[in-house]
Formats: sequence, structure tokens, C-alpha cells
Amino acid sequence: MLAFEPEVNNIVDSARKSRQLLDEIASPHLKVTIDPANIFHAGQLPRMKEVLEEAFALLGNDIALAHAKDLDRDGDAGHKAAGEGLLDYGLYLRLLRAHRFSGPLLLHGLTRAQVPGCVAFLRAKLAAVTACLR
Repeated sequence: MLAFEPEVNNIVDSARKSRQLLDEIASPHLKVTIDPANIFHAGQLPRMKEVLEEAFALLGNDIALAHAKDLDRDGDAGHKAAGEGLLDYGLYLRLLRAHRFSGPLLLHGLTRAQVPGCVAFLRAKLAAVTACLR
């Protein structure tokens, strides 16, 4: 398997371009690494729900790997530790669950000192998502 990551600073910089690439290559071995902190172009942050829902509608069945980091502005890739920025993690994790994602959720963009807080943050968010589904 080969996975690519859409990011505002890459050639494939959106969910739509990602879907186009997947459709053009048409290989079951090409998948997506989703990092929601990397897909917000300038001016899109106020439409976070819409942008995330569109990304999952277009790519949800092709996600092989999910990243967990955060952002403090749109128009650039996120560079903050999970839970320390503006990303709606409740929505992100619900969308992963709704698309039956069962792959790894990778923390990155953080220091060693931030690991315990980020893990606790994600565990709490995952527990809340699970509780909502009961």
C-alpha cells in the first residue's frame, strides 16, 4: 500500500484533488493519510464542519492512516499538538468512527513533554464519541 497526505502546501492540497488522484490512479493499493490540521485553506476555518465533512465524504473509504495534531490558523499546515489548537476533535473522531476507520491514529508535531497531555486529551475525546454512540 502507498498512502499520500493532502496538505495545503502540497500539489494535492485538498480533499477534492485527493479524490481526483485516487480516481485517476484507480488502484486499490493507493490510500490516504488524513491530517485534518493540514486541509484548511485560507478563510476556511470558520467552515470547519463543512470542510471536514466534505473530506470524509470524498475520502472516508480510502483512509489508511489518521494523524492527530492541531492548528491555530488556516492557510498553512498545522503545527500544534493535539488539543492545543482549534480543531474540532469531537467531530474528527466521530467522522473517523462513522467511516469505520480502524487504522492507527498517530500523534505528531509535539514534544515529549506534551505526550501525556495529548494522550489524555484523545482518550477523553474518544470516550465521549463512544458514549454518544450508545
